[in-house]
Amino acid sequence: MDEKELSKIILEYIESHNALSLATESDGLPHAASVFYVNTGFNLYFLSNPRSRHGINLSRNPRVSATINEDYSRWRMIKGIQLEGNVNVLGGIWEKGRIGLSFIKKYPDVSDFFSLPIKLGEEIFRKVEDVKFYELIPSRIYFINNELGFGHREELTLI
Repeated sequence: MDEKELSKIILEYIESHNALSLATESDGLPHAASVFYVNTGFNLYFLSNPRSRHGINLSRNPRVSATINEDYSRWRMIKGIQLEGNVNVLGGIWEKGRIGLSFIKKYPDVSDFFSLPIKLGEEIFRKVEDVKFYELIPSRIYFINNELGFGHREELTLI
């Protein structure tokens, strides 16, 4: 498959899914966390608290790997994304309006989270104050497609 066709397939897959399984590491200990994301091209944006385990890990080591996939019951149906890249902290949720609007468009039920978190309760409001946007910039993306053969994957190198 040529690079242009692979890029199109990967972007369509990223845009049609919601959860990213993010793998971080600190002091030799791996950690995985699922986060909702939005994307602009291949760059993925997610929300998290810098004091979460993966937030702490990212402050020590911004290199990550991640997957986007479905829960299949038959191995021959497996398709998905594996990627590696770097994560940057972008700032608080009220500082990054464009990304916030993208989240609201993709996940309408989170609008109060961005605009009126106090409506969700005092406890959630305190947590929202600390939440930051993160940007995952992939350097390499693999598209897995077992329909083309067991373990079939195509690589797209971005950097």
